[in-house]
Amino acid sequence: MTENHQQTDSPNSDKENKFAQKQPLRHPQAKVVLDEATLKINQQVYQVLVNKQDALDLDSLRQKYDPYLNQYDFLVGDISSEHLRLKGFFQDNVQAAIDRKKQTIADYLIEYCNPGSPYFILQLLSPVHHYRSSKRKKIRTGQPSKRANNSLKAVRRVRPTQIKKQPGNHHNFIIRKRRDSN
Repeated sequence: MTENHQQTDSPNSDKENKFAQKQPLRHPQAKVVLDEATLKINQQVYQVLVNKQDALDLDSLRQKYDPYLNQYDFLVGDISSEHLRLKGFFQDNVQAAIDRKKQTIADYLIEYCNPGSPYFILQLLSPVHHYRSSKRKKIRTGQPSKRANNSLKAVRRVRPTQIKKQPGNHHNFIIRKRRDSN
């Protein structure tokens, strides 16, 4: 019986926890430089707004930063179970989903981050991206619209259809009396 027990333990002991292994990088590491109050990530310059419990770790930020995050005006990083999680947010005047705007950063920290966990908030100082504002106005020119031009075309004359009635009772159907079921 001890031999069977040893045989079952040997395959399990060879397996390792997949999450304990270091995950491969899917993008090149970012170039992160911290000055006094600014942080430069690749070509983007950020201002550190909040750094609760010294959550800003340059090594983990260098590994986790994805070029996809370049489009956002704010970056929020929180540390949970010794892992850094990054999420981007836009300015409030940008046409985007409501959960991706600056006004929802506080809700994100309350609802999705562990209570009391360290986090940081970065604000983009020199935006490289261009986006459309949600408060756009459509510019109208003094030219008439296409609908107005269509009304200037010749109007097609439509004659009403005429139905010729023949004298007499010429019905296409016959009304019959119902037989009583006695």
